[in-house]
Amino acid sequence: MSDKRTFSVAILGFSEGEQRVLRSVFSLSSTRNPSFTAYAFSREIAADIVIVDADNPRAVNGWEAYRRVHARTSQIPVVMLARKKPEEPGAYFLPRPIMATRLLALLEQVANEALGYQPVLAIELDEKQGDTSAGDVRASQDQAVADKAGKGNGGVTALVVDDSLPVRIQMKMALEKLAAQVHFAETGEEAFKLLEDNQYNLVFLDVILPGVDGYEICKAIKQDPKKSETPVIMLTSNSSPGDRVKGKLAGCDTYLIKPVRGSVFEEVVREYLP
Repeated sequence: MSDKRTFSVAILGFSEGEQRVLRSVFSLSSTRNPSFTAYAFSREIAADIVIVDADNPRAVNGWEAYRRVHARTSQIPVVMLARKKPEEPGAYFLPRPIMATRLLALLEQVANEALGYQPVLAIELDEKQGDTSAGDVRASQDQAVADKAGKGNGGVTALVVDDSLPVRIQMKMALEKLAAQVHFAETGEEAFKLLEDNQYNLVFLDVILPGVDGYEICKAIKQDPKKSETPVIMLTSNSSPGDRVKGKLAGCDTYLIKPVRGSVFEEVVREYLP
């Protein structure tokens, strides 16, 4: 598993109310990897990320002036938060009003793209799996699970809801021999559309998603008489006892912490195959 990383975030120009929301997002990230914390001003150390209130001209002008004077800040990634997308080349944009899950997802994207942080994936190789790729499981075990899935007879259909592209790629590799079809959603809204149009044998849910979170999706599945028996597996970096309780209250069948060992992942899939 990758070492825990925390990135500092400078906040420029927001009202006290919005600053409280932003700090609540940092608190929300504390159980995730990476996590984010409010930047404490230092002449020696710059912030890792800057969030600017782009609807506040003083904040925008102040940031531009500071950046001109301090050349080392020119490479710091900037998130512009505004009602309309500003003309700021290279900046990330998030529309108002602030939604905690969307901001957290964007900060994780910035850490990955601009700061080179490799995100925690879904499945961790067991030592016995040697140097095989991250999404592979041993061929003999794959075959046994594939036989149980009945892939040749229409087989199993799974839904993976996760806003991380690397995680979706890894889950595709891990499930391609276990299920006839694997569908993917990046947001809660996309997940609801897929759930409306399809019947799944397995659903994998991240907790933190843009828009509706994984707990709400799980509740909706379990409250739907036609889908309530569908196994829902929470697969998330949120590892606190409180998060586990929320998952249980939402009705999830299993709560797994990323990255889950390959053997454990396989055992859980085996358990819920029809």
